[in-house]
Amino acid sequence: MDLANRLRVVIDRNVVTLIAAIATLAALALSLPVAGVASAQTKPSAILVLVPQKAGDEPGFDESIIDGFASIPALSLGLSSATQGSYLRAQALLDISQGTRVSRSTYSPEEVPPVGSLKPLTNLSAGIKLSNIPPTLRVAELSNWSALIRRAETAPQTIEPGLLAGSIPGGAAWLSASPGAAETAIPAADRRGRLTSAGIDTGAPGEPLAVKVGWLAQRYALTVVNASPGQRGISELRQIVRRRDPDQLVIATQSPPEAPILPLLPIGVAGLDGAAAGLTSNTTNLPGLVAGIDIAPTVLDHLGLDLPDDMKGQSMRSEGDRDPAALTSLRDRLDELGPRRNPALLLFGAAWLALLLAAGAIAGVERSRLPVRRVGGLAILWIPTVILIPAALGNPERWLEYAIVVFGSLGLGWLTDRYLPWPRAPLVPAAVGLGAITIDLALGSHLITRSILGPNPGFGSRFYGVGNELKSGLMVLLLAGIAAALTNQPKSRRNAIIVLACGLVLGVILGSGRLGAGVGAAFIVAAATAVAAMMMLPGKMSAKRVAILVLSPVVGLALLAALDALTAGGQGHLSNSVLSLDSLSSFIETVERRSTLAWQQLWRDAMPLITLICVLTAAFAIRNRRIFEPFAGPIWPAALVGGLAGGLVGSFTEDSGPLLIVVATVTLTGVCSYLLGRPEIAESTPR
Repeated sequence: MDLANRLRVVIDRNVVTLIAAIATLAALALSLPVAGVASAQTKPSAILVLVPQKAGDEPGFDESIIDGFASIPALSLGLSSATQGSYLRAQALLDISQGTRVSRSTYSPEEVPPVGSLKPLTNLSAGIKLSNIPPTLRVAELSNWSALIRRAETAPQTIEPGLLAGSIPGGAAWLSASPGAAETAIPAADRRGRLTSAGIDTGAPGEPLAVKVGWLAQRYALTVVNASPGQRGISELRQIVRRRDPDQLVIATQSPPEAPILPLLPIGVAGLDGAAAGLTSNTTNLPGLVAGIDIAPTVLDHLGLDLPDDMKGQSMRSEGDRDPAALTSLRDRLDELGPRRNPALLLFGAAWLALLLAAGAIAGVERSRLPVRRVGGLAILWIPTVILIPAALGNPERWLEYAIVVFGSLGLGWLTDRYLPWPRAPLVPAAVGLGAITIDLALGSHLITRSILGPNPGFGSRFYGVGNELKSGLMVLLLAGIAAALTNQPKSRRNAIIVLACGLVLGVILGSGRLGAGVGAAFIVAAATAVAAMMMLPGKMSAKRVAILVLSPVVGLALLAALDALTAGGQGHLSNSVLSLDSLSSFIETVERRSTLAWQQLWRDAMPLITLICVLTAAFAIRNRRIFEPFAGPIWPAALVGGLAGGLVGSFTEDSGPLLIVVATVTLTGVCSYLLGRPEIAESTPR
């Protein structure tokens, strides 16, 4: 082979080698990310978008934001209960970061200390030249975080601000569309108050906010975004949702405003299993309603991370109707319940007094006093039924709701007294009221939660079932109905068993995780019916009977625990609040929290005076019990004493404290008024 041919072969071989090398490098280049350019999404991530109100709008629930969420088809819609009890912006953001909450009144101090400013620690953007990367990304920390930690340590349960970001390897990023929004960085802060990446998007020329958010979301498992106010923020959210990867979760909520509001805010989620629909969770068990503390477990579940024991929220799920108009209507109704409650009850009392005066002026006090006593007493027993009527109408005008409560209860009281002989009439309001409430609870608590004596989910303490406002009252109502049915029957084991059996049924209704969801109902109903049943047994009180009375609440709780495990699948109110306690310290925390709230309730507003009046009323009735004689059989004193015992037990076992004895005393006043209206012989002739 001559020199030319040999040279040609060498060149050909080198060319082939060069081409192969270029191909190999090209393949590697395609498989590796270029510095500063986002690589393909390989891990799940989550984005939390806080959308503030338009500047200049009155702070509060922003209907335009939920309408904006509704305009994004990929979002499942709902309302988020931002706090428990009274609302505060910083507390709402802290609750998101810690995934659990207690009433703000149990902290010391009650007010949240100033969050402080974001202190930059390390510049992250050195050497990065791409236009879509925020130029001010830094490792940062909230300057006053230690004060927030000290305050959390005073709460009557374990509270860890920053638990969400602190549970995510690598921490979380925060990006704000405007300066001066340090509070919105709270959900991205870890337990030390540090943010792995913090930046302000100044709106300088370059890529839009959604691109910068996407860049962060590909590098951090959680990105918290403080969007622009109003419709611009909705537009930014729309772009974020449109650009999201299939394994990316986007949670959007109205940024908590700084205002004394009912703590319900719009929320939308993209990336949950199933098509976009309504939102709910096991925290609320109500369609269209979740809690702010559900955001953290939803994020961690999506990321495939374990939930910390101290995180009590539940993951959100997409189900039901996607109806933004219904959500606004629900919030408007819940916003009215608190302001209407006391005026409605005061107007009822005034109407009863007016009836007494009018009847006395027309027919004379001797002829009118007994019928008015009976009618007013029965009207009190009808109130649990009548309050469901305005709730069924939606959100009627205030004057209409007052008229329904006042005239409806008094009218039904007159009808039952007119057509049933004394003392049988309480059987009707007891049967109708307990039956209607049970049906509503079985259908999802739609009416009771929207009634003026319902649990009012808007304030985040109880979202479904029977609240403390009615629990002890329904227990007295049951005993009054039993007494009316067993009137003039003697003491016997049979009648004692009837009382216990009825109490067991009511305990199931009020305490079951799928119905009333009232843990304290086990103590209240068990104590009340045990006392009444013991008084219906022949013979004297013995040590054995006293022991049974003492143990009856424990037995009631055990039965309720078994029922909750069977019917609620371990997700009922009892399972989540009591059975989930895994240590003595957890149990002590629960007792401390409930006792703290009960003690605070005793000293709230006019409650000290109201409680004193109720206690004096009970003492007066006991000291002057002869005014009720002759009783129509032993069942009536058993019902009265049992009702009082249940109210007293409830005041020590429920976090509403004295409210339980107040409600029980008011309901017992209705029963006593009816009994004191015993017709005289001349009036008791057939009508």
